[in-house]
Amino acid sequence: MTTPHKATCALITGASQGLGRALAEECAGQGMDLILAALPGSGLPEVALILQLAYGVRIETVEMDLAAADGPEKLCERVRRTGFSVDMLVNNAGVGFARRFSETSSLQNETTIQLNVGALVRLTHIMLPGLLRQRRAWILNVASLGAYFPMPSMPVYSSTKSFVLSFSLVLREELRGSGVSLSVLCPNGIRTNRGCRELIETQGWAGMATCQYPDEVARAAIAGLYRKKAVIVPGLVNKALRRASAFIPRTLYMRVISRRWGTGQEKPSRGPTGATEMMPAPARA
Repeated sequence: MTTPHKATCALITGASQGLGRALAEECAGQGMDLILAALPGSGLPEVALILQLAYGVRIETVEMDLAAADGPEKLCERVRRTGFSVDMLVNNAGVGFARRFSETSSLQNETTIQLNVGALVRLTHIMLPGLLRQRRAWILNVASLGAYFPMPSMPVYSSTKSFVLSFSLVLREELRGSGVSLSVLCPNGIRTNRGCRELIETQGWAGMATCQYPDEVARAAIAGLYRKKAVIVPGLVNKALRRASAFIPRTLYMRVISRRWGTGQEKPSRGPTGATEMMPAPARA
């Protein structure tokens, strides 16, 4: 049962697996109706059915490629047709992979930029007027702890997340005094599909201390959103890393990151994932 200070309907992108699915379950558990968007064939209808049976909320699903030229516009049109009054937008969909820039294709890089940056900005721009008409509304943009650290082996991904962080903080300031509250989520690695878990396991204590499960991140994200936190960094160690990013020499932490996330380059795997997950090969949500 929702209370006056909580959202009643959330639009969540990249909602079929990983962090997106965990965010959908967290919102459903709080009594919100849902509009869930994800790639075709990624298991979205099955996720919706499970959540409907478990929580009794209304759920609409939209299977589409948000990185398509008219993706955000088509999604907003589908949202309008549902008749749902969205008061929470969760921009979770994204793509990331671990590979040196010289080994990537132009298509991989352009898709990363289009989905992580272009689609997020366009969807937010289209949805914002409706959110401003609500008495209260919320926007959660999913970035990454990598937004604070230039990441060798993930050069385009980490750069897009730095954009998401900066854009979110600027838009949050512009929305000051309105009924819309905006937060940006910056988690470290998330234990989701097998490829991601295997990559984390190779990192020993560092992976154990900094990487989390999707439901942990989702709980922290929604709680932080309601507390109107500007930046949400789940985990005590990750909070310390965020603060340390301003003081650690760049050459030092880039070497550490290169050794840590570069270990996955010899074990490529594919699969839908949330925007913040560090993957050894291209992955989409």
